[in-house]
Amino acid sequence: MRRVVVVLVLACGLPSHAHGWGQEGHAIVAEIAQRRLDVGTLKKIEALLKTEARDVDEPQVALSSIASWADDYRAEHEETTNWHFADIPFERSTYDPAVDCKADPKLGDCIINAIDRQRQLLADCTKPAEERTAALKFLVHFVGDVHQPLHAADRKDHGGNDVQVTFFGQAMKLHAVWDTGLIMHAVYAWGTYVARLEHGWLHGRDVSGLVVGTPIDWAVEAHQHAQRIAYDIPDDGILGLAYYEKSLPVVDRQLALAGLRLARMLKETLQPTASCP
Repeated sequence: MRRVVVVLVLACGLPSHAHGWGQEGHAIVAEIAQRRLDVGTLKKIEALLKTEARDVDEPQVALSSIASWADDYRAEHEETTNWHFADIPFERSTYDPAVDCKADPKLGDCIINAIDRQRQLLADCTKPAEERTAALKFLVHFVGDVHQPLHAADRKDHGGNDVQVTFFGQAMKLHAVWDTGLIMHAVYAWGTYVARLEHGWLHGRDVSGLVVGTPIDWAVEAHQHAQRIAYDIPDDGILGLAYYEKSLPVVDRQLALAGLRLARMLKETLQPTASCP
């Protein structure tokens, strides 16, 4: 697989269920996915992203460079706020679209519907390139988001943003622990985390049975991790080695699966058709 160079800019987001992962997590998911894309799919992605890099001579693009764009976009487009999560009640184990994806007039519906809409838009070659490029950037981000446990569980605390904890001596919100804290405590650079997953969790693993499923399935899986692990915190809110050691395997799994599933979705969405070669 040929290597590509990052030339675009990473982005950040705003509060509530604030980032699905931090910039590092989204970049990890995107890089894992890109390494598994075939040449034909990569060429289509590059053709779309190069439309935004006209000032660069023969630019090469990377999914990691646009993986957090949707958070920046949300900062100025509040109608996309709810597209980043699915509020499945913590005590429930199933997804109810009528309740969990009910549209808010100002903030939008939920990540399940958002992924479906953006996938349809990306696959439609009759749409303007700018719209399809935005759809690509949304998909790269949302597939990451739907695997973050605190983006799939509703405890009336804005995805853990209202839960104050201490993580290895540092005051943090629980959501921030899962956004970046657990990742950055393992390694400092996101590229190192990718290498860690490639040589660890992903190495030699038969993933054929793991890349299946729908965004609903993925949200329900993430919800289960929130129930069993993410919210399993001591009463004093002090999170240290014990919490880290039980949580990091979940982070590894969710980031790796998000990358694998994103690759599958992009290949299927951009496969040649009669109207969209």
